[in-house]
Amino acid sequence: MKLFICALLFAAASLCARADTPLLHSPSVLVYDVARGEVLLEKNADDVRPIASLTKLLTAMVVIDHAQAMADTLTIGDADIDRLKHSGSRLPVGASLDREEMLRLALMSSENRAASALSRSFPGGQSAFIQQMNLKAHALHMTDTHFDDPTGLSPDNVSTARDIAKMANAASHYPMISSFTTLTAYEQAIGSRTRFYHNTDPVVRWADWDVQLAKTGYTREAGRCIVVDVAMPGGPLIIALLGAKSSGARAADLAAIRNWLNGDQPPVAVPRLYYVSARSHHHPTIASQAQRVKVRFSSSSRTVSAVPPRHHASHRIRASRAGA
Repeated sequence: MKLFICALLFAAASLCARADTPLLHSPSVLVYDVARGEVLLEKNADDVRPIASLTKLLTAMVVIDHAQAMADTLTIGDADIDRLKHSGSRLPVGASLDREEMLRLALMSSENRAASALSRSFPGGQSAFIQQMNLKAHALHMTDTHFDDPTGLSPDNVSTARDIAKMANAASHYPMISSFTTLTAYEQAIGSRTRFYHNTDPVVRWADWDVQLAKTGYTREAGRCIVVDVAMPGGPLIIALLGAKSSGARAADLAAIRNWLNGDQPPVAVPRLYYVSARSHHHPTIASQAQRVKVRFSSSSRTVSAVPPRHHASHRIRASRAGA
């Protein structure tokens, strides 16, 4: 009995010793302070993993960068059918929408056929589009990232939490991407029918989160992924989570991270969670090698790569809830 009690006390002491760091489900995590150019928290942030539909942020940037006319009509064809994962779609073959509408559905509702049609309409076709995706990733110093298709269905679309934060930071400078990824719902006329689309990312419907950009992703290989650009009391942050086993675990991680940033009591430990390491090393930019740091807000104002700083409004945020 004495040995059992001692074991319990030792476990409790270990939990208390690590109470300054949150318990997280996601295998790969990075939290980045945009204004200060500082990584606040990371866990396996340089592990290369499939990223599923987070890909569509890069797809959207390539479309916009090349100034393709948003009013041009694109038509869903047989080539846009998912023959890899056999995922469904609410865009039938033969449906015609303008490029802006396709981009909206690709981002807010993660429509794979829309993303495919956007890439096929690119000068030189889909292969040229994918080449431009990889060139864009290189320009953003996403050194551990590779794209094999524009939808994220391919498990060969891989990246790291650190690179995903770079991608989201760049994407947030595109007003159209920020607007479309944060729409909660949208009506779209397709032929003679009006279809109602909802955002695949539940965080945009959380009233107590001031989200500037958000994108989720899921495939069997990638797990549940998310990247969020959100205004926090200390300023705008980017949170990248890769590989969670369920939507609930992913949402719990978002809540745990915000509670940790706000200095709230960490949640009660549950089985199969992993502790993030936190050490008092300054991490100037997310472009540098992995180091782990405590929550700290330095006076420096360094930013990621060549991406210009942003000035999101910072609002007081109420206590978090773990949504769907």
